[in-house]
Amino acid sequence: MMTAVHPMPRRGRFAAGMLMGLSFLAGAAHASEAGSIKAGREAAQSCAACHGAKGNSNNPAFPSLAGQPATYLASQLTAYRDGKRENAIMAGQAAGLSDQQIQDIAAYYAAQERKVASPADEGSALGADLYHHGRDNVAACAACHHSEGHGNQPAGFPALRGLSAGYVAQSLKDYRSGTRAHGQAELMIPLAAELSDAEIDALAAHIASLD
Repeated sequence: MMTAVHPMPRRGRFAAGMLMGLSFLAGAAHASEAGSIKAGREAAQSCAACHGAKGNSNNPAFPSLAGQPATYLASQLTAYRDGKRENAIMAGQAAGLSDQQIQDIAAYYAAQERKVASPADEGSALGADLYHHGRDNVAACAACHHSEGHGNQPAGFPALRGLSAGYVAQSLKDYRSGTRAHGQAELMIPLAAELSDAEIDALAAHIASLD
């Protein structure tokens, strides 16, 4: 597994430092309303079919939700409900949710322990380098998402460990094309726009290996 933390070279330091500062500003600006974990457990019962018990998915097509920041989860559910993020399954699931139910579901999943059942056996040297160091015009992913992919709960930046390579690659391509243009897209779109297909696949392979 390539999860070691390496010193940040000059090429990525400035951009990564800028994003770290923005991460805490984003967390303060998007503080969510209080949600009820108990109510969220009830409201999220149908979610388990795809996202697994307590939000730990065993299906690589569906991301784990356990331990993700409540602000992040609430923003994604709201985007699905309001048609700002397109997905036929999620649009149907979120369509009838009230704002309070969204906050409750987000609070429930944020309180669950994130578990990675089967990380990928093989990562990517290029992906590890990009993830930890970045390059010109591309900040290190670790600056916001943690060196081992644990994310940043207070700032609202999601955990990446436990996500499949296919899901990560598609998400980055959606940011690059502008298809995914809500929530934290203002930070992700400019970064993804600089990435080639090969770099996206390499990053996805590395992230899938995080345990």
